Amino acid sequence: MKIRLYESLIEVIIALGVGIPLILGGVLDTWRTILTIAIVMLVLLYIITHRIKKTYSDRFLWVYILGTICIVTFELMKGKKLYAYSNYETFYAGRQYLWIFFAIPLYYEIIKDKNFDKYLKKTVGIIIASLSLRTITWLCKNYLGITIFNSLLYEYGISWGRGGKLRIDATALIGVLIPALYYLYKKYKKKRYVVALMFVAAYLVFVSQTRSLILGTIACVISMFFLEKRSSSKKLIVQLLLLAIFVIAVNMGFADTILNKMNITISDSSIGYRQYEFAYYSSLLFNGKWKTGLGILTSMNANGKILMFGNLDTQMYLDDLGIFECFLQFGLFSLFLYGVLLIYMIYVVIKCNRVKEYKYSLYLLGEFFYIVIVSIPLNSFGIQRIFMVPIVLAFTCAVHNNILKIEKEKAI
Repeated sequence: MKIRLYESLIEVIIALGVGIPLILGGVLDTWRTILTIAIVMLVLLYIITHRIKKTYSDRFLWVYILGTICIVTFELMKGKKLYAYSNYETFYAGRQYLWIFFAIPLYYEIIKDKNFDKYLKKTVGIIIASLSLRTITWLCKNYLGITIFNSLLYEYGISWGRGGKLRIDATALIGVLIPALYYLYKKYKKKRYVVALMFVAAYLVFVSQTRSLILGTIACVISMFFLEKRSSSKKLIVQLLLLAIFVIAVNMGFADTILNKMNITISDSSIGYRQYEFAYYSSLLFNGKWKTGLGILTSMNANGKILMFGNLDTQMYLDDLGIFECFLQFGLFSLFLYGVLLIYMIYVVIKCNRVKEYKYSLYLLGEFFYIVIVSIPLNSFGIQRIFMVPIVLAFTCAVHNNILKIEKEKAI
């Protein structure tokens, strides 16, 4: 009974994280607060009613979560001191970082059930459901002129369009979905996973039209394709070199040329505007402020809003900065947030290879490549993407636990 209860609560929280409740109305900000409260209550309930048994890989889980919370608390206190945040503004600025705690019940339920694929499939199903609702909403508005699920259509409270048509975001968990679908297809050889991948690709090109997500998807699928037959440490090094070349190509504008061929337009004014934003925000990191960042910023506070929007002569968004948004607010602490997680993922991949669990390493490498590519233009620790972090953390630790268990069994 308890297992079914916690499974259901986990599914509800994932549904909240991918915006499914927006079909009921309300604004995204309210649902984010509900998500935060739900996660905190679930974690407290889980700790109170369960004996959390020691597992093979829970040490990293706890170290990473507690390290992240310490960093966030430090930056929030800095914001409270520098910008005179009220208690409510402090909560509002930091609430999305509480989502990292969701990794705890998700990880331990995977381990208790001894079924990694079960929870991966559940997550995939919920994300596909969200994308399906978004696609229907998009088609009705752009081709029939009918508005359904208004809160989903205007998720961010503004009209978000390109080429005369409204766009809808692909949710924070699109980066979990793509490598998961590829992994599931390679393991079970069922065509429905290929169909789902094609649906996701069509969604990114036509509904979301987000260039960085398209590039991240291409990098993810290509890396998994090259590694699907056999993974090795040498091939991993080659893949990392190819990734570096791909990133350089993106920065040199080759990717923009490809996307233009796909009729996904790129506005020079859009690029110029981001350069303007980057120059402004970079100018704030003087007198050593780059070491620990500016603190977590929020437009709810007047002082924070002035800092975020400069002279208030134009609307600027931290999300436009990509990974620099993380560095701007956290400084060198961003190396912990990104670096430690990514290094851990590669460490687990190498351990998977040693015991010849290539499908696990295939999944994790796809996730790794996606995060690295997409985080450059879209910060994985920004409010629109951070819900992916606890999911990735939980699944990576679950894979590590399985590998350590295999190693122990072989040693006997």
